[in-house]
Amino acid sequence: MSVQGAIDPDELAMLTGILEEHCQSRGIAADSIDRDNLAVRLITLFASGITDIDDLKRALTRTRDPA
Repeated sequence: MSVQGAIDPDELAMLTGILEEHCQSRGIAADSIDRDNLAVRLITLFASGITDIDDLKRALTRTRDPA
């Protein structure tokens, strides 16, 4: 994470990929509020210091899936 908590383009691409994979594997639609909520959760996890891809995937999987 760059200065002042901004997510840089490479980090955003990584987070987007994790979200896409997670939602696709669970059949969560791109325009779903559930997807929006998962995106917020993913960014929160990242901002809290979980920056490893596998750790983020595991943490997101432990998030109660709406679908």
